[in-house]
Amino acid sequence: MRRRDSRGFTLLEVLVTVSIALIVLAIGIPNFVRLRAPYALSGATRQIAADLDAARQRAIARNTRYRVTFNALTQSYTIERENAGAFVPDSAPQPLPRGAQLGTVTPGNPIFDTRGMLAAAVSVPVTVTGSGTRTVAINVLGKTTIN
Repeated sequence: MRRRDSRGFTLLEVLVTVSIALIVLAIGIPNFVRLRAPYALSGATRQIAADLDAARQRAIARNTRYRVTFNALTQSYTIERENAGAFVPDSAPQPLPRGAQLGTVTPGNPIFDTRGMLAAAVSVPVTVTGSGTRTVAINVLGKTTIN
Protein backbone atom coordinates (compact mmCIF):
# COMPACT_ATOMS: atom_id res chain seq x y z
CA MET A 1 0.00 0.00 0.00
CA ARG A 2 1.28 3.42 -0.95
CA ARG A 3 0.69 6.48 1.19
CA ARG A 4 -1.03 9.33 -0.48
CA ASP A 5 1.39 12.16 -1.31
CA SER A 6 0.90 15.18 0.93
CA ARG A 7 0.93 18.43 -0.97
CA GLY A 8 0.58 21.03 1.77
CA PHE A 9 -0.70 21.76 5.22
CA THR A 10 -4.16 21.40 6.58
CA LEU A 11 -6.11 24.46 7.69
CA LEU A 12 -5.79 23.36 11.32
CA GLU A 13 -1.98 23.15 11.08
CA VAL A 14 -1.76 26.64 9.56
CA LEU A 15 -4.06 28.14 12.21
CA VAL A 16 -2.08 26.58 15.08
CA THR A 17 1.23 27.81 13.63
CA VAL A 18 -0.07 31.35 13.07
CA SER A 19 -1.56 31.53 16.58
CA ILE A 20 1.73 30.40 18.17
CA ALA A 21 3.64 32.98 16.13
CA LEU A 22 1.21 35.74 17.21
CA ILE A 23 1.56 34.77 20.88
CA VAL A 24 5.37 34.91 20.67
CA LEU A 25 5.16 38.26 18.87
CA ALA A 26 2.77 39.70 21.48
CA ILE A 27 5.19 38.72 24.23
CA GLY A 28 8.17 40.29 22.44
CA ILE A 29 6.74 43.64 21.28
CA PRO A 30 6.84 45.42 24.67
CA ASN A 31 10.51 44.49 25.00
CA PHE A 32 11.28 46.04 21.60
CA VAL A 33 9.53 49.28 22.62
CA ARG A 34 11.67 49.49 25.77
CA LEU A 35 14.82 48.92 23.75
CA ARG A 36 13.95 51.78 21.38
CA ALA A 37 13.79 54.55 24.02
CA PRO A 38 17.56 55.08 24.57
CA TYR A 39 18.13 55.24 20.82
CA ALA A 40 15.35 57.81 20.40
CA LEU A 41 16.93 59.98 23.11
CA SER A 42 20.44 59.85 21.68
CA GLY A 43 19.09 60.38 18.16
CA ALA A 44 17.07 63.43 19.16
CA THR A 45 19.96 65.06 21.02
CA ARG A 46 22.43 64.37 18.20
CA GLN A 47 19.96 65.78 15.66
CA ILE A 48 19.55 68.99 17.66
CA ALA A 49 23.31 69.34 18.23
CA ALA A 50 24.03 68.85 14.51
CA ASP A 51 21.44 71.44 13.47
CA LEU A 52 22.75 73.93 16.04
CA ASP A 53 26.24 73.45 14.60
CA ALA A 54 24.83 73.92 11.09
CA ALA A 55 23.09 77.17 12.11
CA ARG A 56 26.36 78.42 13.62
CA GLN A 57 28.28 77.59 10.45
CA ARG A 58 25.67 79.33 8.29
CA ALA A 59 25.91 82.45 10.45
CA ILE A 60 29.67 82.55 9.94
CA ALA A 61 29.59 81.67 6.23
CA ARG A 62 26.81 84.10 5.29
CA ASN A 63 27.86 86.85 7.71
CA THR A 64 24.35 87.19 9.13
CA ARG A 65 22.70 86.28 12.41
CA TYR A 66 20.93 82.93 12.73
CA ARG A 67 18.43 81.76 15.34
CA VAL A 68 17.10 78.32 16.19
CA THR A 69 13.50 78.58 17.40
CA PHE A 70 12.26 75.65 19.51
CA ASN A 71 8.51 74.96 19.65
CA ALA A 72 7.46 72.74 22.57
CA LEU A 73 3.85 72.52 21.32
CA THR A 74 4.73 70.91 18.00
CA GLN A 75 7.91 69.21 19.33
CA SER A 76 9.94 70.75 16.51
CA TYR A 77 12.41 73.53 15.82
CA THR A 78 13.19 75.85 12.91
CA ILE A 79 16.45 77.43 11.76
CA GLU A 80 15.90 81.10 10.94
CA ARG A 81 18.15 83.81 9.47
CA GLU A 82 17.99 87.54 9.98
CA ASN A 83 16.77 89.50 6.99
CA ALA A 84 16.31 93.28 7.26
CA GLY A 85 16.03 93.14 11.04
CA ALA A 86 13.50 90.28 11.17
CA PHE A 87 14.08 86.53 11.37
CA VAL A 88 12.72 84.46 8.48
CA PRO A 89 12.70 80.65 8.20
CA ASP A 90 15.80 79.23 6.54
CA SER A 91 14.55 75.64 6.79
CA ALA A 92 11.35 73.71 7.23
CA PRO A 93 10.37 72.83 10.83
CA GLN A 94 12.45 69.86 11.99
CA PRO A 95 10.38 67.39 14.03
CA LEU A 96 11.92 65.44 16.88
CA PRO A 97 11.93 61.64 16.69
CA ARG A 98 8.74 60.00 17.97
CA GLY A 99 8.63 59.86 21.75
CA ALA A 100 11.12 62.71 22.32
CA GLN A 101 9.91 65.88 24.03
CA LEU A 102 11.52 69.29 24.37
CA GLY A 103 11.87 70.91 27.76
CA THR A 104 12.19 74.61 28.51
CA VAL A 105 15.04 76.18 26.53
CA THR A 106 17.08 78.24 28.99
CA PRO A 107 17.54 81.24 28.83
CA GLY A 108 15.86 81.36 25.40
CA ASN A 109 16.28 80.43 21.75
CA PRO A 110 19.95 80.65 20.69
CA ILE A 111 20.91 83.48 18.33
CA PHE A 112 24.29 83.09 16.63
CA ASP A 113 26.02 86.32 15.65
CA THR A 114 28.11 86.73 12.50
CA ARG A 115 31.12 85.18 14.30
CA GLY A 116 29.11 82.14 15.43
CA MET A 117 28.95 83.22 19.06
CA LEU A 118 26.04 83.54 21.51
CA ALA A 119 25.24 86.30 24.00
CA ALA A 120 24.66 83.69 26.74
CA ALA A 121 25.02 79.92 27.12
CA VAL A 122 21.88 78.01 26.17
CA SER A 123 20.62 74.60 27.31
CA VAL A 124 18.00 72.51 25.52
CA PRO A 125 16.63 69.59 27.58
CA VAL A 126 15.23 66.58 25.69
CA THR A 127 13.23 63.85 27.43
CA VAL A 128 12.16 60.39 26.27
CA THR A 129 9.81 58.41 28.53
CA GLY A 130 11.53 55.32 29.86
CA SER A 131 15.01 56.58 29.03
CA GLY A 132 15.49 59.85 30.90
CA THR A 133 16.64 63.33 29.97
CA ARG A 134 19.68 64.67 28.18
CA THR A 135 20.63 68.30 27.71
CA VAL A 136 22.15 69.86 24.62
CA ALA A 137 24.30 72.76 25.85
CA ILE A 138 25.77 75.55 23.73
CA ASN A 139 28.39 77.78 25.31
CA VAL A 140 28.95 81.44 24.39
CA LEU A 141 31.61 80.44 21.84
CA GLY A 142 29.09 78.25 20.02
CA LYS A 143 30.48 74.87 21.06
CA THR A 144 27.74 72.27 21.41
CA THR A 145 27.89 69.43 23.94
CA ILE A 146 25.45 66.73 25.03
CA ASN A 147 25.20 66.07 28.78
